[in-house]
Amino acid sequence: MAAMRRALVLVVLLGAAPAVPADEKANAIADEMLQALGGRESWDRARFLRFVFVRQGRRLNITWDRESGRYRLEAVNDSGVPYVVVMNLTTRQGRAAVEGRPLDGAELSEYLTLASRIWAGETYWLLAPYKIRDPGAVLTYEGEETVGGTIQDRLYLRFENVGLTPGDQFWLYVNRKTRLLDRWRFRLEGGTEGDYRWTGWERFGRILLATERLGANGDRILFEGILVTDSLPDEVFTSLAPLNP
Repeated sequence: MAAMRRALVLVVLLGAAPAVPADEKANAIADEMLQALGGRESWDRARFLRFVFVRQGRRLNITWDRESGRYRLEAVNDSGVPYVVVMNLTTRQGRAAVEGRPLDGAELSEYLTLASRIWAGETYWLLAPYKIRDPGAVLTYEGEETVGGTIQDRLYLRFENVGLTPGDQFWLYVNRKTRLLDRWRFRLEGGTEGDYRWTGWERFGRILLATERLGANGDRILFEGILVTDSLPDEVFTSLAPLNP
């Protein structure tokens, strides 16, 4: 039942997706990658995720209850002022405070929208290999490449009318030997392109996660303080007081 509820949360978040033709080879490689990461059952049982997204000095403390859609964000805004958002991603309802000051009206709506976009983007940077078989994700096999003596299977990922930016496109390079993601390239709906290696694979709980992204342009993204757990106190999703360093 818990796994079913998590699936329903994702469907609500992403929107209903039409049926699309299946590329059996691409889907089989995606399934092999999921198995190498710990397997479907382990992923379904990973209820709570916590991590710090670190990029160019910016730190985003993210905690997500995959079963209920509860979500907490602690960060610093463009003016250098700390803020906290606690919300439910399914209902889009929640509360926020800037430097301890509770928000309401248009200001609250602005921060809830910001937090939702951060969740959509930064969790995908961490969890993409687990989500490429989600409803509306369409995979195509595009052959193999050999890099430094390592054979990689290349998958093309697009989306059918789901997510905040359905025009995003990704090319995933799956290591033929380890079946882990070595690299991805992307072209986002807004025109941004990127090419990043996925490195620093570690086990957290029952699943594997990559802790570093290294961009061809020198950009570096780190995931610190990763926690995968079965339980967290309710305070995490209700308190507007700072809880994370």
